[in-house]
Amino acid sequence: MQTIRASKSLFLVALMLLASLSGCFGQNEETQEDSPIVFQIDYQMPTEVVMRSGEWHDFQLLGSGRAISVPNNVMLFVDGYIVPNGYAMVEGDSINGRFLLTPYVDEMKVTIVHPDGSGDVYELEVTQGMPIVNGDEWYERMEYITSVCPDTTQCGGYINRWMGSPNPAFERAAEYFRGHFEGLGYDTHILRVFDHGNPTEPESLNIIAWKRGRDPTCVQGMGGHMDIMFPGGPPGGGTYEGAYDNTGGTVSMMLYAQAFVEIEVECDTFLALWSSEEAGLRGSNAFANNECDYCLPKDKELRFYINMDMMGISYPAKKPTGEPYPYHAWSGPDIDPDVQDVEITTVLDHVHRNILEAPMDLRIDGTYGSGCDQHWDEHEDLVLDVHEDTFGRSDHVTFRNLGAQTIFHLGAYDSDYSAYHSPDDTLDNMIEMVGGVDELKKSMEFVMWAAMLEFMIADQTPEIRNVDA
Repeated sequence: MQTIRASKSLFLVALMLLASLSGCFGQNEETQEDSPIVFQIDYQMPTEVVMRSGEWHDFQLLGSGRAISVPNNVMLFVDGYIVPNGYAMVEGDSINGRFLLTPYVDEMKVTIVHPDGSGDVYELEVTQGMPIVNGDEWYERMEYITSVCPDTTQCGGYINRWMGSPNPAFERAAEYFRGHFEGLGYDTHILRVFDHGNPTEPESLNIIAWKRGRDPTCVQGMGGHMDIMFPGGPPGGGTYEGAYDNTGGTVSMMLYAQAFVEIEVECDTFLALWSSEEAGLRGSNAFANNECDYCLPKDKELRFYINMDMMGISYPAKKPTGEPYPYHAWSGPDIDPDVQDVEITTVLDHVHRNILEAPMDLRIDGTYGSGCDQHWDEHEDLVLDVHEDTFGRSDHVTFRNLGAQTIFHLGAYDSDYSAYHSPDDTLDNMIEMVGGVDELKKSMEFVMWAAMLEFMIADQTPEIRNVDA
């Protein structure tokens, strides 16, 4: 993989030379009948294929010394691993790889440079596809989980998921979530920890799904809490669906588990659903600080962790006033507020700015509710609030305290979401808040793609290390 990770600088120099020296550069429709087929997509000639946004496409490039390059919004995979800079060179006889287009791609160019210095630019037709992680499937699962009816094939009724001992509703839901990860082939476990020191506090029960990486010395993960605020809990009196906090994040983890079956990872990776987040991050702390075969290993470097909590009532969704909801994505640890401390911040910015092409300086005429800790004065009116910060209040804090580089995704909350921790935190209320089902689907799809891309790129970014390493 060393060559694959090489800088594009020499490649770009070659492109500039080709523009003036090669009369056929970019003439992707002119192919000699007796010319060997060196590049195919989905087993077709590139001039014949139609690319589908959001989906996987296989490709093959033949010939040692040939190179391929794709734009920022197309993810390049070789041997199952993402190539973050979108550039790869054939080292042996061929490359067998895959493209993954974001859902927001409407045109695509692929550049091939041959060993003799000649080259081709293929301008490919793109149509809308079914993204590997998408708002439609997210919404369908949300409806199934939050709806109650006699027919369990139509609705699961996995509500009232507050953590307590005993709470049959939570146990039933946990078994449903465990079955999802296990059915996809993950090494899946229920981690149950009893808090003997204080019998008035709930026990912890987490779902931990492991995917093994090629480097046995490191570990990384993603997660979201599946428990909801218990009855009478502050500030809104507790909830029963917990649609926004945090059924939405729970379902996103289920969709990531499906997508990650198709990729390889550098480090051992845990995909987790936490319990007792609403009772002091007890679930993620149980995983991080207990000794068991499927707990966080103490002999591996913990590189990074990405957290999914309270999303969807966020950009690009709009308030009834027409203003966009806030979108928060905070990386950490933010040790010094005046400088960038961790490399995962570069990944966070690159995904939003260069891949998703989000409006990074979009502001409202006013301010949002309480937000980040160290930078709120300059961010209080910023819609895309994407930067390093010390903000806590969710399970990423458990891993940040252990030196991991972290990203925390969050939409509207507190004064921007009146149903926070209340019985009104339902799927129907989420739909009403953003102006319809389609708007909710779009908002969830955007943040799910952001987090998924962050994970894939961070996985292949060696500079992302434990801050204590």
